[in-house]
Amino acid sequence: MSITIEQFLSFSESEQLQTVKELNDTGNVKTIIDVLTSVGIENLSIPLLGELGRAYNNNGNEKEAIKVLESIDEEYRDAVWYYRCAYAYGAIALDNNESYTSDTMKQMLRLVDQGVRLAQEKNLDDIKSYCFEVIDMCYMQMDFEQCEAEYPELCKAYSNYVAEKKKNREGVPRHRTITIEAIQSTDDMWTINEPMYWTINIYGSYDDYLESGKPFTLEQRYLNAICWYFAEVNNGGHHQFLYNSTGIVWEDALAGLRLFKMDELADNLQSVIDYFGGSVPFDRAERWTILQDWENEEELFDFLDKKDDVVYEYDGIYEDTFVHEHPELFVFDGTYTIPE
Repeated sequence: MSITIEQFLSFSESEQLQTVKELNDTGNVKTIIDVLTSVGIENLSIPLLGELGRAYNNNGNEKEAIKVLESIDEEYRDAVWYYRCAYAYGAIALDNNESYTSDTMKQMLRLVDQGVRLAQEKNLDDIKSYCFEVIDMCYMQMDFEQCEAEYPELCKAYSNYVAEKKKNREGVPRHRTITIEAIQSTDDMWTINEPMYWTINIYGSYDDYLESGKPFTLEQRYLNAICWYFAEVNNGGHHQFLYNSTGIVWEDALAGLRLFKMDELADNLQSVIDYFGGSVPFDRAERWTILQDWENEEELFDFLDKKDDVVYEYDGIYEDTFVHEHPELFVFDGTYTIPE
């Protein structure tokens, strides 16, 4: 999605904000930054300043995010503001491997603490979870004993968050039988992929990933990888797909797109992998390092924007075509665990 400054200025304030939110949601952060900085930061409303800070965070330019966010007067700083600012400081601390006692980590924790307080007051559970995810991001640099002394209420709330996540991971068993007839009668690939989605582990090592996929056919594993690929790219582009835990499935997604005859998308993803030298690490920390090495290069984001657009504008066949042609490869009769 592209937009000119003239088009943007012709919109009402509510239309401007909605447009920028949609651009942020689809990962078009460069467009946001180009348009809003051309309009002039001094001319932006408080919500647009917040979205610009969000875009800088998503673009890996956390220092600019902090500048923009801190230009917002204190009276307008809500829970979302504290989360976005905390994320920026946390990302900087992570990139620089800063210790718990560093000024950056201290500022991150102050912001998270206030963000959680405000989120709790307004019953914004999603924002509260986002704040806790900043602590997750900096987990290896945390000194929880010291943190509990400095922020007892925050650490208590974080412990409850961790316990709830563990409970959700443990979940409850669900039995499903997916027959050839059921596969042929639905176009909803989620119903076919659900056992793989909840069973295949994308959050551990690559060996964990392969081991957790053993109960399924290779084609089922490919379907799961493709579903993750679409979910991430449609939400935040190829950068998000590779940056998040989902990047572990890139090879299966590529092989699946090729096998399922979605060649335009396979070629597109292959070109992304080729851009990084023909392969991308399965280990998330190693992918982070590669992406951070490229973060400040405008060329990377220009390239990925074009690759994102191929997915957004794709009008060819989808995975359901192959699944319907080969339903015997996607049958399932067993039990898997889902969150409560």
